[in-house]
Amino acid sequence: MDKKIVFFDVDGTLYLPDIGVPDSAKEAIAMLTDNGHIPIICTGRTRPIVPDNLIQLGFKGIIAGAGTYIEYDGKVIENILVEDDLVKETMTFLKKNKVRYILEGPECLYYEEKDKGEDYSYITSLFKYFGEDIIKALDSDTVIRMNKISCNLTEETNPDIVMPKLEEKFQPIYHGVQMFELVPRGINKATGIQRLLKHLNMDQKDTYAFGDSNNDIEMLEYVNTGIAMGNSYPEVLERIRHKTKSIKEDGIYHGLKKFNLI
Repeated sequence: MDKKIVFFDVDGTLYLPDIGVPDSAKEAIAMLTDNGHIPIICTGRTRPIVPDNLIQLGFKGIIAGAGTYIEYDGKVIENILVEDDLVKETMTFLKKNKVRYILEGPECLYYEEKDKGEDYSYITSLFKYFGEDIIKALDSDTVIRMNKISCNLTEETNPDIVMPKLEEKFQPIYHGVQMFELVPRGINKATGIQRLLKHLNMDQKDTYAFGDSNNDIEMLEYVNTGIAMGNSYPEVLERIRHKTKSIKEDGIYHGLKKFNLI
């Protein structure tokens, strides 16, 4: 078989907090590499919260921040940052409208100190897994380098006011009713894949991808063969033709086997 390039989402696809990365997925990535194919992480996580022990399973590259950051063989290929003025304007708007937020960049993530003391589970989980070297409080001297924003609506937020304004400059990706990400318009996992393929001089016909979430839909629809995990969001299962078993049922292994990649 000719060399193929395979893109893997992380959360819900390769990894779950209660089980980590299944042993079957680790085995499958090793087999994929042994067969001469190229495994790539393609995640909504920004680069500092993609752990090294995941990359070291055999991944040749990373598309992080929902397409805003691309790395291959340890070299940064692209790093799309939100302009400083837009960062400041958006922070002011989010604060005014009582939206909790975390600014996610290529080196670290930034949060408002007041949110740490509140019941904001995302911050709590970030501290648990990554600590203060990566998760930093904002202050007046903070130099912000940002790829995207993660947001959480509160009871005081009026989404009918907030969302139309944010959609002027960003592409929202929704995770349920309250949580969403803000990515620069025109950027998503599929555009990240396009740019990496161009860099590698590879063709779209040689691409596969695995995902489970709404922010995977563009990726799964763009590649030649998109494969939805069995535990995918309903919209993903409706829109994506090819499916595999859930992450807890060794979906990565079975999916790669089904398409003769391992």
